[in-house]
Amino acid sequence: MPKSFPNFGLLMLRLTLGVCLFMHGVAKIMNGVGGIKGMLGAKGLPEFIAYGVYLGEIVAPVMIILGLFCRIGALLVLGLCGIILYVAYPDLTAMSSHGGFTAEILYLYIGISLCLLVCGGGRFAIVKD
Repeated sequence: MPKSFPNFGLLMLRLTLGVCLFMHGVAKIMNGVGGIKGMLGAKGLPEFIAYGVYLGEIVAPVMIILGLFCRIGALLVLGLCGIILYVAYPDLTAMSSHGGFTAEILYLYIGISLCLLVCGGGRFAIVKD
């Protein structure tokens, strides 16, 4: 029977989600949130919500990477993904020309966040939840 390493698997999920999202956050730091403000305004939402992207793409990924209240970080990412789906993807089943969903990266972020929400950060977390 092969050995199982679920804590290592949770660490890999945390690093994958955290690093990928953090890189989006770095882009927002470098370029600002002007484009996001426009998208929110077009949907009738207040533009100040755009600054929440720093919470979802900088703070939450750092929490997830380090394992600092990982479940709370996963909830923040789920909230961010929900807003992005509403603002940027009106058709949740739209397909790309390559055969996947146009929002598939968000679906992956949602799936990983749900795993972390249910399982927590694992043994290799700074603050186990």
